[in-house]
Amino acid sequence: MNAALDTHLHNKESETTGKGYERARAILKAARSIFASQGYAGLAMRSVAAEVGVNLSTVQHYYPSKDALLEALLLQTLQDYQATVDRLAEMDAGGSRLAQFEAVIDYFLDDLGTSESNGMFCELAALANRNAFASATLDKILTRARKVFRNLSRAIAPELPPAQCELRGALIVAQLQGLMLYLAQSRPQHAQLAGLKHAARAAIVRLATEIY
Repeated sequence: MNAALDTHLHNKESETTGKGYERARAILKAARSIFASQGYAGLAMRSVAAEVGVNLSTVQHYYPSKDALLEALLLQTLQDYQATVDRLAEMDAGGSRLAQFEAVIDYFLDDLGTSESNGMFCELAALANRNAFASATLDKILTRARKVFRNLSRAIAPELPPAQCELRGALIVAQLQGLMLYLAQSRPQHAQLAGLKHAARAAIVRLATEIY
C-alpha cells in the first residue's frame, strides 16, 4: 500500500475500501497535474475536485486541507521517484556498468523533458524556498539522486577517491537540474539544440569517469 495514502487514510473512522484508495490516488494524480502546471497558488481544492469529478467534500474527506494534500502529493512523488531510480540502479544492463549508468541518465533526461515532471520539479524547487516540508522533500530527492550517481560512478571508475565520487554525484544532479530549462517540451525548441540529450549524456559520463 502507498505510504503517502496510508498516512492520511489509516485514521479514518470508517474502513477505507479499495475504491476509496483508488479515489485517493485519483485525487493525488489530479493535484500533481495542477501543481505542475499552475504551481502552489493554483492548487485549489475545488480545482482538484473538478478535475476528478467529485464534490469538494469528497476531496476534504481524504485530505482535510490544502497543506495535507500537498504533503501527500510530495510524499507520493518521493516514493515513486525512489522506486523507479532503485529499479534502474539495480537492473542488469547486459553486464555493463557503463550501459547501466547511461540507462539511468537517459531516464532522467527523458523524464525531466515531460511537461508534468518538468513543471513538478520546477514548482517544487520554487516552493522549497518558503515551505519547510517542500524543502525537506526536495532535499531527500536530490540526496537520493546524488547517492545513485555516486555509487554508479564508483562502480565504473573504482580508481576514483570516495570524496570525488560524492562531489561528482552532486555535480551530475546539478547538471540535470540545469538541463530542465532546455528539455521541457513546453518550452521553445531550438533546432541547433537537437543533439542536446546526446551531448548531455556524453558530458555526464565524462564527469563521472574521468580522472583530473
